[in-house]
Amino acid sequence: MDWANPARQGGQHAHNLALVARLIAGHGPVSRAELAKRSALTKTTVTQLVGELLDAGLVRELGTTRHSGPGRPATHLVLNASGPVGVGLQVEADHVAGCVLDLTGRVRDRALRRVDDVRGDPGASVKAAEPVLRRLLASADAQDSVVAGIAVGVPGRVDAEGRVRSVELDWRDVPLSGLLLRRLESLSGGLIPVTVHDTFRLTALAEWWFGPGDVVPPLLVVGGELSLGIGVVEDGDSWDRGPVGPLGHVRVRRNGGLCRCGARGCLDTVAGPRALLRTAAPETPVTSRLPGGDGRMRALARSAAPESETALRRAASALGDALAGLSVVCEPARVVLGGHLAALGTEFADQVAGELGRRRPGDTPPVSVSTLGGDAVALAAAATVTRRLVENPARWLAS
Repeated sequence: MDWANPARQGGQHAHNLALVARLIAGHGPVSRAELAKRSALTKTTVTQLVGELLDAGLVRELGTTRHSGPGRPATHLVLNASGPVGVGLQVEADHVAGCVLDLTGRVRDRALRRVDDVRGDPGASVKAAEPVLRRLLASADAQDSVVAGIAVGVPGRVDAEGRVRSVELDWRDVPLSGLLLRRLESLSGGLIPVTVHDTFRLTALAEWWFGPGDVVPPLLVVGGELSLGIGVVEDGDSWDRGPVGPLGHVRVRRNGGLCRCGARGCLDTVAGPRALLRTAAPETPVTSRLPGGDGRMRALARSAAPESETALRRAASALGDALAGLSVVCEPARVVLGGHLAALGTEFADQVAGELGRRRPGDTPPVSVSTLGGDAVALAAAATVTRRLVENPARWLAS
């Protein structure tokens, strides 16, 4: 043993602890003997590590299995559904949604707060988040669950300090994590850590974690509630990296319509949710999916009106343009249309695939639509908390 290098010992212990936690997450129910075999660690070491995970509430024992051979019956281990939980929030211009997620990926509670347009007013967004957080924290407390963290998804770029720049919300370097922490002081003593993430990365992670199980990386997801963006999952083990950004402000039409960002001909002016929803009902306010916009997008997809068909055809063509360049760089194994675009269905996805194929003949990834709901961003946000518990249990033990 390297007594002269305690940091190295601690690092190895943290690595082994994470290894065993991930094996339980991926292969549970699993016995200690199976863990030793899969990890190449000694049975004594595995027993010690499992004991720490049990004490931390991250795993639990199922009991013994039927046993007919020599030796004692094996006790199997799984992630603890009654252990620490993650809270996820998604902030949009017209709502704040949230959920509580346990370590097994089960949603324990959901909450939604519809709001008026909060663009340009971060304080209004934080105020709208308070009743959602209050409900979710109370729900976790009622089930004797410790909230390990709160993660928030916002449609904009997020720096390392949690400051947000968002065209959609008209925010400039808003310190959202700090604002939420101050709000949390009255709810939980301010002891729960808060992280902020780009909505478009979370949209892609939601598809990777909770979508169909047959996807392989790289996965490119185009989504958004009121504006389009992309997220790419390049490697499932490095989920916090990969290209991400507001695709809606890529120029696809010369001398096109005026975009919210101030430029002309952006993708959002042709294929964005606002542009498409106003085709069917120009005078009706545009809303994201949870407050009711989903049904209008589905109605647009079913419409036989010439103006609807023209709008969808132009949107598919513009998306084909934007995705052609991206697919050269990312080389995705699959493209998924999420957010509002998912409501347009497989026929629209086929149109996009056809347009993409015309621009990249012979090398076209399949294009499909997401099956996830309108709170997919909140779901993925909460999952960033619970997955970090499994990936770095030593940090949770230290806290």
